[in-house]
Amino acid sequence: MVAIFLLAGGASALNQYQEWEYDERMERTKNRPIPSRRLTTSDGLRLANIMLISGYIVLILQGSLILFFLGLFNVIWYNGVYTYLKRKTAFAVIPGALTGSIPILMGWIAGGGKLSEPLSIFLAAFIFIWQMPHFWLIMLKYKDEYKSAGFPTLTEIFSPLMMKLSILAWLLAASLLTIYFSWLGIVRLPIFQYILAGFNLMVLLIIGYELLLSNKIHFRLIFLTGNLYIFIVFSFMIADIIL
Repeated sequence: MVAIFLLAGGASALNQYQEWEYDERMERTKNRPIPSRRLTTSDGLRLANIMLISGYIVLILQGSLILFFLGLFNVIWYNGVYTYLKRKTAFAVIPGALTGSIPILMGWIAGGGKLSEPLSIFLAAFIFIWQMPHFWLIMLKYKDEYKSAGFPTLTEIFSPLMMKLSILAWLLAASLLTIYFSWLGIVRLPIFQYILAGFNLMVLLIIGYELLLSNKIHFRLIFLTGNLYIFIVFSFMIADIIL
């Protein structure tokens, strides 16, 4: 967990060093440390290197080559591939979402599991799918800022209705995956299975209503619902293991 925290923080700091000029043009990101001039670019790069190197040292001490190479791959993919693709295509989040799934696999291996086990792939796939509606909702709210900063957006390709339906489709896919949690033994207690099913339905209804029927989209409500959704899903999995 320490290594994943350090690598995630280091990759984020490196990304902010790479994109500070773009962040400076966006209201949502202009107050980050480098665009706001609270840190110099050299300070940002130095902090990124310290966190990344520290994270890799922890992984080396862990003694697992798989963990080390997964951590190395994830930073290269995020800062080398995804960060580049964001400026080239509106679909960059699809390959970029892989960086959100790798930490799940790293945690699984660190806990004694194997990379080849279906459960680890299943959980990584769940996080992978969930990231699409999460990011596209942010883009839907800040589309004008993304355009002014020079990032291509799906709103330039899809109609507003198609954009909303795409978000709901990916959200529905993530929701449907949780149905298999009980079949695969990820969530075993019946009460958790019923609550999880009900919560999935509630999330779909709230976000579906906000996107398709509401006169004004309440993005704060959608984001809170989506983040609560992920928190509840993983809380149930943890509670199921403990109980």
